[in-house]
Amino acid sequence: MTSIRSLVALSMLILPVMTLPVAAQDSGLNLPPEGTTIINLSATEKRTMPQDLLIASLRIEIDDRNDAAAVQTKINEAMTKALDLAKKEKSFKVSTGAYSVYKYDENVIVNQKTGEHETRSTWRGSQTIDIESKEAAKLLDVVGKIQGMGFAMNNLAYTLSPDVAEKARDELMVAALKKLSAKAELIAKTLGKSKADLVDVNVDAGGPVVPMYKTMMARAEMAGAPADAMAAPVADAGETDVSLTVSARALIKP
Repeated sequence: MTSIRSLVALSMLILPVMTLPVAAQDSGLNLPPEGTTIINLSATEKRTMPQDLLIASLRIEIDDRNDAAAVQTKINEAMTKALDLAKKEKSFKVSTGAYSVYKYDENVIVNQKTGEHETRSTWRGSQTIDIESKEAAKLLDVVGKIQGMGFAMNNLAYTLSPDVAEKARDELMVAALKKLSAKAELIAKTLGKSKADLVDVNVDAGGPVVPMYKTMMARAEMAGAPADAMAAPVADAGETDVSLTVSARALIKP
């Protein structure tokens, strides 16, 4: 269920029309016709929407003491299997992320009695796969299988899909404009004027819709089960607030 909240701010600016010196009249001042009142109005509409898009990001990490090429080969093999599995679902949007292979050094104690240690180099590589879908159950099932291939979870998050967010903003814009028009007409009637027109309308859609990330673990991980018995992760959708502000000037005519 969605909920709607609105806020209307109203300020009145009355600009009396009077005879100005010639210099002021020639300065380009854009004064309204005599008897016209200018009203500044703004309205903010907000709607709480259920999140409908699930996004999963997983990574494969490979270490090898001696061979960078072996690291790359193992990553490529793992990613190929994961991509083949994910792309079987037509409702999934699948992409790959950062791919890196690098060497790092660590000190290892080789003699506990003397404390003697040596520096050992290791090649490490990683790459991510990102999957998103509105069919959460299918995505969670596939993610569980990919985890069983040795992938670790980076993020698992629900968010509001762009198309739903855009549709909500359009509806909020219509509601805000209707509210502004009604307010302007009410002001005109109260002032004994005949007509109100909205001019200089500005629509502020607000910032981007930000997903609410949650830290989630697979049930099999929590139970300490082996990787090949990995169960599908569990995820619950939350809500996202979508807001939009419309501001305008209303010309209240006699």
